[in-house]
Amino acid sequence: MEFYIKYIGDPNYNATQLQNNGEIEQLITQIETTLFTRKTEVLGSPGFGCNLEDLVYSLNQNEYNIKQEITNQIRTYCPLATKYKVGTSVKFFKGTVRDIAYIDITIDSKYLVQINLR
Repeated sequence: MEFYIKYIGDPNYNATQLQNNGEIEQLITQIETTLFTRKTEVLGSPGFGCNLEDLVYSLNQNEYNIKQEITNQIRTYCPLATKYKVGTSVKFFKGTVRDIAYIDITIDSKYLVQINLR
């Protein structure tokens, strides 16, 4: 059982749901938790988390390195990722204030987790 952790502003938020019922929902929750957790925030697992914003906007990273870090985190910390085909794509585009990063994570070529960092 996985607890339902979507927040009120999330487009897929459901106020009546307490837990994720399907494996795909659980995998998406695992991926989102991994992406948005900073390293050292989880007691006993200092390597858990992507530090996503720091990773994307550090000066010494490129699309390939970021993709590899995300892929390694998903393989290591998302148990359901071994059951489904999970792919990651990272692209940068020129923004007005700073560059924009688009991160797409596909699950079995059907489901998509999209993150846009501006």
